[in-house]
Amino acid sequence: MSRVRLIAAALGAAVAFEPPQPSFADDTPQTLGARAGVEWLTGMREAMSRLSYRGRVAYLKDDKVNGMEFVHSMANGVEHERLTSLNSPMREIVRDGDRVQFFFPETKSVMTERVPVSRSFLVDLPESFVGLCDYYAFLVGDQEYVAQRHTQTIEIVPVDDYRYGRKVWIDTESRLPLRFELLDENSKPVEQMVFISLEVSGEAPGREVTPMPASGDYSEQSSNREIIPIEAMDWSLDSVPVGFRISGYSRVQHPPLRHPIEHILLSDGLSSVSIYVDEPKDEPFVEKLKKIGAVNAYTRKIDGFVVTVMGEVPPKTVHMIANGIQHQKSKE
Repeated sequence: MSRVRLIAAALGAAVAFEPPQPSFADDTPQTLGARAGVEWLTGMREAMSRLSYRGRVAYLKDDKVNGMEFVHSMANGVEHERLTSLNSPMREIVRDGDRVQFFFPETKSVMTERVPVSRSFLVDLPESFVGLCDYYAFLVGDQEYVAQRHTQTIEIVPVDDYRYGRKVWIDTESRLPLRFELLDENSKPVEQMVFISLEVSGEAPGREVTPMPASGDYSEQSSNREIIPIEAMDWSLDSVPVGFRISGYSRVQHPPLRHPIEHILLSDGLSSVSIYVDEPKDEPFVEKLKKIGAVNAYTRKIDGFVVTVMGEVPPKTVHMIANGIQHQKSKE
């Protein structure tokens, strides 16, 4: 499950070890700058996992501003997060390690998922930046104030136009991200997150990261995910941007769907693209490209199967990947 889906659910719309640091061949000004940028981001990721903090957040997407409350803690080596919308429709997401629960008070429903990768609800950056310097430049920018706190800006600039860039404002005291922008191929923000207020505590917030009480009249649903060996895949990907590799293959069933669909996950270590394969349908179909905030999606039919490629990447990326998908059995 991706951060896109987590945020979408929160707003009512509707994927560990200590790694070695990346190596740099030469101590040129460019590589020294990249090293400094990576060091800032690595310290930020460590702070995001280790510290207990809470705050009010503004989330901007599609020219709309949504207010949320965010709480994070670490207890017994397990991360806990709670994200609550502050305006209608009310939504709440709670994460305990790899277990995520979605609470929908207006429909009195709860959905539970298990996520294979633990990333923050708000800032989707990896724990390790090893190997990413082949596809992104890490630039140390200006120092600015966010929520009355002093920050250092770091820019993540893609080396091609198949990926989006990022810009993050890191609190120089706590090392937490106070502002985050996802930038399109024209360096324009397509998604923004900013802390309006932040409180860092030495103690875990305790029950503040527990979900809202769900009474007995709440209906409960669970999504199921079956991990499948990549070698068992019936699909070939013949046109993928350099750096993207298959990082997961599974069969998932998300309510209200009554049948499972295949999920192929591609990643370059920072950006990710999901490929969903639904069962064959006989109904009329039109290939189309769709955009929802920072997410671009392209859907086409292959041997009757409905294949959707989607992710926080430029339109040309999902289009390129989708047009290179082949059904192996059709070649037999």
